[in-house]
Amino acid sequence: MRSIAAAAAAPRHCRFAEIFEGGIAGLIFDCDGVLFDSRDANAAYYNHILARLGLPPLKKEEEAFAHMVSTTEVLQRMVPEHRWAEAEEIRKATTYSASFMDAMKPVPLVREFLQAAKSAGLRLGMCTNRSDAVAAVLEHYRLEGFFDPVMTISRAAPKPAPQGLLAVIEAWNAPRCAVGYIGDSLVDQQAADAAGIPFLSFRNNDLRARLHIKGFDELFTLLEPCGE
Repeated sequence: MRSIAAAAAAPRHCRFAEIFEGGIAGLIFDCDGVLFDSRDANAAYYNHILARLGLPPLKKEEEAFAHMVSTTEVLQRMVPEHRWAEAEEIRKATTYSASFMDAMKPVPLVREFLQAAKSAGLRLGMCTNRSDAVAAVLEHYRLEGFFDPVMTISRAAPKPAPQGLLAVIEAWNAPRCAVGYIGDSLVDQQAADAAGIPFLSFRNNDLRARLHIKGFDELFTLLEPCGE
């Protein structure tokens, strides 16, 4: 792989054009599983709420479910219906504080890639099933300012509904074929399919995607000029 500086200075869109058949306007990112390894942090957050309710912690398969969907969907699946209101009150009183955020691990080279992509002229957005608390996460890890707009479940229906992705595309006034969504879960794939945009699967070869990506080091190569 070329140096980060060389990638940032590469001609605009370069090898991305080979994937997007005519160029790319921008990339939309999922948060959990793409920008951050956050499964442990999310499990700790939900287990805290469940413990307050006197309920058992998440099982491994439930942790995988909780990694993909919204907080409301998690609690409605894990908590008896007659206690949903109680669970919601505990959730409101539980902030995604540093004790949970510190358990998140930024994926290697994420900040360097975002800087290089912006320097290469790509627009960057986000569509996540997190709430607006994602702003605190981005600030905590010095990733604020890279993504515009940031679509959360406070602003659009949770994935796999496509409204969040479509809102980003509309804000950019870009053709759907020129915007890629990078995600790691089935709901991400389904949202991209519903929005009619190319899907790039991050660290998950089981998903149907235009491209399967192992990490940000591989994404760097797509910023390089064609033919190198």
